[in-house]
Amino acid sequence: MPLTSKLFRDDPALQKCLVSDAAHVTPGSQGDHVTKIQAALVTLGAGVIAPDEVEGMFYGPTTVRTVLAFKGPPRNILGPGQTTPDNIVGKKTIAALDNEIVAFENRPPPAVVSLFVSLTHEGSPHDHSTCPVDTSGRLVDHMATPINPGLGRKVNIGGEGETRYQGFEDFVTDTGVVGGPPRPLTDTIASSTATDIALRSAPITPRGESEIRRIAASGARLTIATNSFTLPKMEQIVQRLGGVVIERISLPDTSVPDGLGYQVLVVVLPVKF
Repeated sequence: MPLTSKLFRDDPALQKCLVSDAAHVTPGSQGDHVTKIQAALVTLGAGVIAPDEVEGMFYGPTTVRTVLAFKGPPRNILGPGQTTPDNIVGKKTIAALDNEIVAFENRPPPAVVSLFVSLTHEGSPHDHSTCPVDTSGRLVDHMATPINPGLGRKVNIGGEGETRYQGFEDFVTDTGVVGGPPRPLTDTIASSTATDIALRSAPITPRGESEIRRIAASGARLTIATNSFTLPKMEQIVQRLGGVVIERISLPDTSVPDGLGYQVLVVVLPVKF
């Protein structure tokens, strides 16, 4: 039976891995198929993979460590005669990853209630007729956007109107990095004035990171909605900003092509003196 998860099913290298010993994925491998394995491992909570390995699509030391953690107890994925798992992603391992990702893709919405993040496409109760439409003519999606913001200035980096009903303004930190409608640069925002900053599925450049640090008010709330591919990089950015993660949510979303949904971090940024 072939791989069936949205994440794996269209990847020829991973389909071959399921049936051929020669196609097993080993340390030192590089390519898009490695990135998908890394995304599955992170999504399933097997460990943390270094951003340079994710960005380089490289099966390096932290990927090895995470594979070993996945293959160890309680799964105990072992080959003939083995008493401890090896660091190879072979037939049994790719099948186990696929089965668990399928279960993740099909799981019901979380029962968790968040005071900080919308867990639905509808967002907090509001008049949807005032919301803009996206490029396909549908009302914007409020999934994984901040709710209950503070009283200060609210900034959505790369936003397209999905948080406007909460009082957010859409900005970009760089020109030509994020697509969509024209938005002003954050250069126009005074320093230390943004009490709430949102970032959903938008890349952050070094300049963008500096801009977040500059515009954030003392103790500002930063809400990041990303995916399993870029989560390690976002976690490093949070560390460099000196932020503290106060809530972490994994949201399945069948509308996302890879089936992985959103990985959400709610962060409190440092107090400024």
